[in-house]
Amino acid sequence: MAGLSAQLNRSTGNTAPGTFFPTTGFPAIAGPVLGRTIDGGTWQTGLSAWAAWDVLSFARQAASVDVSLAGSAQAEAATAARRLEVAYGAADAFLRLIEAEQAVKSAQASVDRAQVFAAMVKPLVDQSLRPGVDIARADAELSVAQTQLARAEQTREVARAQLAEAMGSTATRITAVPGALLGPIGPSEPPPARSPDRHPFVQESAAAVAVAEQVKRRVEVQYLPRLDLVAAAWLRGSGLYGSPAAGLAPDIPNWAAGAVVTWSVLDIPTIRSRARAAAADQASASAQRDETYLAVVSELRSASALLEGATRIAGNTPHALASARAAEQQAVARYQAALAPAVDVADAERLLAQAELDDALARIEVRRAELLLARAAGDLGPFLASAQVSSR
Repeated sequence: MAGLSAQLNRSTGNTAPGTFFPTTGFPAIAGPVLGRTIDGGTWQTGLSAWAAWDVLSFARQAASVDVSLAGSAQAEAATAARRLEVAYGAADAFLRLIEAEQAVKSAQASVDRAQVFAAMVKPLVDQSLRPGVDIARADAELSVAQTQLARAEQTREVARAQLAEAMGSTATRITAVPGALLGPIGPSEPPPARSPDRHPFVQESAAAVAVAEQVKRRVEVQYLPRLDLVAAAWLRGSGLYGSPAAGLAPDIPNWAAGAVVTWSVLDIPTIRSRARAAAADQASASAQRDETYLAVVSELRSASALLEGATRIAGNTPHALASARAAEQQAVARYQAALAPAVDVADAERLLAQAELDDALARIEVRRAELLLARAAGDLGPFLASAQVSSR
């Protein structure tokens, strides 16, 4: 830093140059006492041009800049991690809404079949071709199916509200269009291989480690002393030495240059404590980074296992659904031919409803496993792109 300084005062003249208030740019001058009396005083004037430079301030400022840069990188990594979480939450809520809608369709189909069965049983009971317990059983099955439909519709509306919240559009009613997400399940393709180090969560943790390291370095540079290079050129005027206008005009030139080292020894314990705290923060951040890395690797393996299992289940449910439909048709035909009781039809219809729901949910579970695997890989782009292509 540099600047200009000036001073005008009137003081006693019983010191060498006359009293001069401490001012930046004017080195102190001492000398013998010139007298013991308090006289009327003399004018003192001064004009100085000075400069000072803290040589080691660059290291301290550079450490602060490094902390700011590391903090900026951490904020960017945190933004990427939150973006991944928001995208995953919206996609998962979308799949939950599709799942709830499939449950509604299955429950509605159960209600329709129960109504058809009740309508079939009633005339048979009225004509005394079937016992009255059959119509009671048919009505009970219809009531149960209607209750399940009401619960499924309730779950669907809750899922719709959750999807709207995840998309940040609570004022709009959202309708989920599954497209080909409910289509046949083919061989699953794993997402492009990516190193866990590139995962947004890992990068966020690594950025936190970088911030902790820079904070530790900023504390450590506080051990450095303050080294100032100083210089000044000034003019003094004093009534004691016959300066023009009795000291009102500075005419005595002076200059000085030097280096000043300042080191506060009493601050060392405080700095040492801060350094230990910074080192502990760095160790904690490093442990958190390692833990996040392990969690990402574990999530990749778990998601791969879930996808493999869900694909196998989805390959089996179509056969179970076909068998359940055939069983339901045979049970109805046998009942109409008076070869089977109503309970067989009720059991067959319940089995069919569960098979329909399982078949639809199995395909959704495969998509959810694919979504989870994409999240574990740290990039939802391939999954979203495949979903958009499939829906066209």
